[in-house]
Amino acid sequence: MPGSYDPVTLGHLDMIRRVAERGDEVYAVIFTNPNKEYTFSLEDRVRMLLIATEDIPNVTVSYSLGRVVDYMREHDISRIVKGYRDESDLPWEREQAEYNLKHGGYETELIAANEEYRSISSTAAREAIRRGADLTQILPRGVIEYIAAMSE
Repeated sequence: MPGSYDPVTLGHLDMIRRVAERGDEVYAVIFTNPNKEYTFSLEDRVRMLLIATEDIPNVTVSYSLGRVVDYMREHDISRIVKGYRDESDLPWEREQAEYNLKHGGYETELIAANEEYRSISSTAAREAIRRGADLTQILPRGVIEYIAAMSE
């Protein structure tokens, strides 16, 4: 499940769990975009994703500085799974799915977010962190603790 995970949210974690519960080996992979600024370093994003998924045995956390299709090929992964929050996310996700099919031959399975997580985004999480708001409905508990420890 490719993403920037800046930071990993309860919505991300729910999606990862749902795919993992099917018995699939899940690769939760942080990809970086050189044209994008991130709030958290790659190292911190990896650590938070590891914390969030530590109780899910069939999840492998990794990162890549390259393209999704290249990572797939290098790790012999056959299918991309991505989540979307609502209809406004779909055009972007479909565009990415078409790219990955055209440039790598990889099908993308798009999964709708559970209703309770549709309003959660990493952007909203970062804003809540900046405001010092309650994060318990946005981020996994271990991630909240990690972020709190960073600011001590």
